[in-house]
Amino acid sequence: MKKVFFVLSITLINILLSCNSAQNDAQKQAQQIQEAVKQNTPGSIPTSADGYSMRAKINGKDWIADAMMPPQATGRITGDNNDAGIGLPYYDKRNMVAGKKIKLGEDEAVDITGNDAKGSLWATADGEMEITKVDDKWAEGTFYFTLRSMSNSDKTIKVTDGFFRILLSEK
Repeated sequence: MKKVFFVLSITLINILLSCNSAQNDAQKQAQQIQEAVKQNTPGSIPTSADGYSMRAKINGKDWIADAMMPPQATGRITGDNNDAGIGLPYYDKRNMVAGKKIKLGEDEAVDITGNDAKGSLWATADGEMEITKVDDKWAEGTFYFTLRSMSNSDKTIKVTDGFFRILLSEK
């Protein structure tokens, strides 16, 4: 009986060790994929306290972009943090006027990616983006919006307390 218990214990330990190894391998592979995506996204700019910046609360959780794309390159104000991102409408710097409010909805779509957004198609239910400050180089604004699932009308994503800063012209 002791031999059977010993053999079962060794087998169980091996199974647990191999599962742990598989989880570590999966985590390493996920990190490698994220790094490859960042390296193959030309023009992505790291955010900073006095440069490009975007932050918000997604369903009450703080979210801060670690990189943004120049809006002139994408036609959007986009911020990303690993697998989560937010995209807002942008036309050109002539439309960046302090005090201008843009109603977000069907005609002015927003994008969201990440864990909260997986598994459904989303439509903007309501929201607003306001340009709060503009100078010769930078524009800042605030935003909020609610997305509704197109497959489950009870499911929503609320983005609140949003802020962005973008460069309007090259230095």
